[in-house]
Amino acid sequence: MSSEELVLEKILSTGSNGIKKSDLKKEFTSFDLDQTLENLVNIGKVCVDKKGAAYFCWTAEVYVKHLNSVDPKFRILLERIKIIERKLDTQSNSVKDALNGLIEVLKSENSELPKALVNLDNFKIEFDTIISRSTSSIGWIELGNVRSELSQKFDLDKNEFYELVEQLVNSYQNEYELSTGGSEGLTLRGLLHGYVRGI
Repeated sequence: MSSEELVLEKILSTGSNGIKKSDLKKEFTSFDLDQTLENLVNIGKVCVDKKGAAYFCWTAEVYVKHLNSVDPKFRILLERIKIIERKLDTQSNSVKDALNGLIEVLKSENSELPKALVNLDNFKIEFDTIISRSTSSIGWIELGNVRSELSQKFDLDKNEFYELVEQLVNSYQNEYELSTGGSEGLTLRGLLHGYVRGI
């Protein structure tokens, strides 16, 4: 065993009373006890303190108990710390419970993220972005495809989508061109216009 282990074992065996440093010096003469104790103090294993006229040694855990029994200020401080810890634990648990409750509510209401609110301005921005990405060499894109992309961003049903498309085309006539055909679209002059492109 190392000198630290020997000294620590001896201090442990003395319990809450601790042991006089002078008694340790009598027992351990084969090494530098002061250096050994200093090492143990530095790593937080041992505490050395004056009790009466002599210096005593305790393990760190036992020293806290010793101080608690002999020092009223320490006892009050320790109680305050314990109260704060209990309050923090309670608040921490309350916050965790509240967050868990909120997560459950969100999960039960909708598993998806909320969709953005729509107005003509932000609809136009997204609409233009989609038609500018058209894979067709002449720029036409089916309105049905635009609707399916935009429905991932905005909470729109089919009728609301085509009402906005109609407002868009009427408000910005020089920017869009509609063409007949497609499986869905705007009905203008009795014909289904299911394709759109930017001009």
